[in-house]
Amino acid sequence: MSALEIKGGLIDLISNINDKDTLHKIQKLVAGVIHEPLEGQNLEDKLSSSQLKELELSIKESEKMENLVSHEKVSEKYAKWLKK
Repeated sequence: MSALEIKGGLIDLISNINDKDTLHKIQKLVAGVIHEPLEGQNLEDKLSSSQLKELELSIKESEKMENLVSHEKVSEKYAKWLKK
């Protein structure tokens, strides 16, 4: 079966689906397979509530000067992995 035949078969299958939720699931699945972000998809849609809380906390902590680490210190710490 050629790629064109497979595409045609997929289009036929999808064209017969009328349920919006099912179509959305298929869209997410296909987008995930080809590694393309969905238009209009927010980070909040991908993360659990606990992950979102942790992200918000990290952002707040990063705004405090005492929590920042200079590029030089990070480079020194990870120099052995950064060597070419």
